[in-house]
Amino acid sequence: MNRLLIPTLAGTRLQLVPLAHSHSSGMFELWSAPEVCKFAGSAVDLRGREIPLPVSTVSESDRLLEFWLDRAARGTGFRWAVVDHGGSEFVGAVGYNAVGAYAEYAYHFVPRFWGAGHATAASQLALSWAFAEGTELVEVFIEPANLRSIRLVERIGFVSAGDAREGASRYLLKQPELRR
Repeated sequence: MNRLLIPTLAGTRLQLVPLAHSHSSGMFELWSAPEVCKFAGSAVDLRGREIPLPVSTVSESDRLLEFWLDRAARGTGFRWAVVDHGGSEFVGAVGYNAVGAYAEYAYHFVPRFWGAGHATAASQLALSWAFAEGTELVEVFIEPANLRSIRLVERIGFVSAGDAREGASRYLLKQPELRR
């Protein structure tokens, strides 16, 4: 695969910018939060070594950042940094574990921004982009106890597929079903 051309996407309240080394401190704030990591699953670095979550050092969260920069360079997946409109505040990260006609979407937000509508706004931008790029179906995997995340994806238009992977329930969104 080839390097993905990841655009900057702008909404009325926030922007999605390609994840970069400049987001290191934001990634540390995100991945050092136990409430973020509770439902995040496991994480590995470029060499397949497990990264303990929540992270306790910037170098550990930088291993996650490097993983996503490498995936983008290889064209197999990527993350955007979600930032406020001025670009000064890191709000979270969204992106695709897999891209193409069928894509797997993932999102994580810094807890101090929870409940402010950022997850909905960022997800709508990211999903609209994917569908405009030719994606036909997007899936997300959510642990059944993560009720906030389930409410988010259902509000956007995802529906339960009734199956699971590694204890996480699968939700699907087809292109014409995205709700505004």
